[in-house]
Amino acid sequence: MRWARGAAAGSLRDERVSVVALADFGSTYTKVRLVDPAEGRLLAQAEAPTSIATDLMDGYAAALEAATKQAKKPVSVEQQLAVSSAGGGLRVAAVGLVADMTAAAARQTALNAGARVELVLAGSLGEEQLDELQAVRPEIVLFAGGTDGGQADLVMENARRLASRQLSGFVVVACNADVAEEAADLLRAAGIGAEVAGNVMPELGRLEIDSAREAILRAFLDHVIGGKGLSAGAEFAQMVRMPTPEAVLEATRLLARGTNDQPGLGDLIVVDVGGATTDVHSDRAAEAAAPGVEDPLLPPPPTLRTVEGDLGLRAGAPGVLAADRSWVEAESRLGEEAIRRAVSYRTESPEWIPEDGEEARFDGLLAVGCTTHALTRHCGTMLLSRSEAGPPTLVRSGPDLREVARVLGTGGVFAHRDDGEWVLRQALARRAPRSLAPRDAEVGIDRKYLLAAAGLLASEDPDAALRLLRRELHLARS
Repeated sequence: MRWARGAAAGSLRDERVSVVALADFGSTYTKVRLVDPAEGRLLAQAEAPTSIATDLMDGYAAALEAATKQAKKPVSVEQQLAVSSAGGGLRVAAVGLVADMTAAAARQTALNAGARVELVLAGSLGEEQLDELQAVRPEIVLFAGGTDGGQADLVMENARRLASRQLSGFVVVACNADVAEEAADLLRAAGIGAEVAGNVMPELGRLEIDSAREAILRAFLDHVIGGKGLSAGAEFAQMVRMPTPEAVLEATRLLARGTNDQPGLGDLIVVDVGGATTDVHSDRAAEAAAPGVEDPLLPPPPTLRTVEGDLGLRAGAPGVLAADRSWVEAESRLGEEAIRRAVSYRTESPEWIPEDGEEARFDGLLAVGCTTHALTRHCGTMLLSRSEAGPPTLVRSGPDLREVARVLGTGGVFAHRDDGEWVLRQALARRAPRSLAPRDAEVGIDRKYLLAAAGLLASEDPDAALRLLRRELHLARS
């Protein structure tokens, strides 16, 4: 859908501003943004507790009413769109043949679809692995394995074993194209829903994730979101377009690349620090091969999402301390017991917000730790490999993001603190010597938590979404 800009008012109804209601159904709060898409302007925003106990649309109605009252002009809601991470988000299991090849490709595909990857399985599926798969109850299984024209027998054997367990979830088949339809037919014959997508790794060392990613998103909309029992009516499922993390990744891609009518910012990283996890999203131009440097066996895609499940400000706080104890102790100037109590309290009180300066400062240090280590893991590393067969070789693992010119922070810690830029700068300054993280990047903050809303809006009108981000984040091309 495209919205005209600068339409003249006619009737009384035309005097109302036509807006899109962009909702984010979270596990705790439901956020609503009212956006004038023609002008790329945020008119109002509000939130209400997510009404998991009753009907998700109750919380949405409360947030929408509050946002409508907050708007300075009368509004007419022309369209309602939503992203959702309520009810556990999108839970996916990835299956492949080789752990660091097709299984890793399947995992990255699921992450780029905005999923929570509950389990990764590789090799021949035995009874223990199948028991583990059934125990995690994934909503979607991404079934990969074999390059096109390559391994087929083990792929089909794994499909037969999956079919024997009669999984409750939907299966996206993205394996060796020669046997993909046959594998999907086996699953369908067992009563398991399945869709064939393009192979996530059609050739050794080549990722092709878009087809499977799109199939996962279709399955999320067609088979998952309506079956979570979150709302009695059809409106909720009709509003939802994608999982929340996928919307943030889409906004990252849009900001970096732009549209046919508007230029992008160039290579970009977005860091989202949460209570339990820290997500990093990046989009970069295709990398040219560097002379004398050996590339990764499985090159990362240009648009990349990683999730660090052990780094967060609340449930993830113990992981931050485990990864960064010395720095946190030195910067906090607190004793070991005081730090232990601070981390324990945060773990037990996920909704707690610090009110005094010392506790807020400790949260800031945890945020620096989350960002530092999430960036380190997201970005590549340059290592020196020695062998008896020849001279030492430089080997690159992961993406080379040293020349990225801009890093943005999004999420609650950045939206609700005044020192978000400090958090990002501290994390970037702690860049390890062999890290391929940005060397000299500008930093910015999504203070209004708009990236997810803009990624959602981009599903209808990318130009309107980019106008919104440029205006509200005060961004110009580097």
